[in-house]
Amino acid sequence: MRQKKMELHSFFCLKCGKKVYELMRPVSHQYEKHHRKALYCPWCCATLNCIECRNDEEVYEFKEAYNNGEYIEEMEESINFMKERCFV
Repeated sequence: MRQKKMELHSFFCLKCGKKVYELMRPVSHQYEKHHRKALYCPWCCATLNCIECRNDEEVYEFKEAYNNGEYIEEMEESINFMKERCFV
């Protein structure tokens, strides 16, 4: 059986900007640039959207956008959505 080619992707928290997880993804199973995924952030102690970065260039783009405050509104929406979903 043939092995699939895999790539290591990183997920960054929208609230604190830190790396939350790294995940091996098959090269044939790629999401769009800056894919969002709801994950638990151990630094924020909350489940909210995290951004998937496939390479160093995307990590740099995320860090620049995060430092410029481009994700503040999306982060607040994510927190509100998770609160409604988990505590209703």
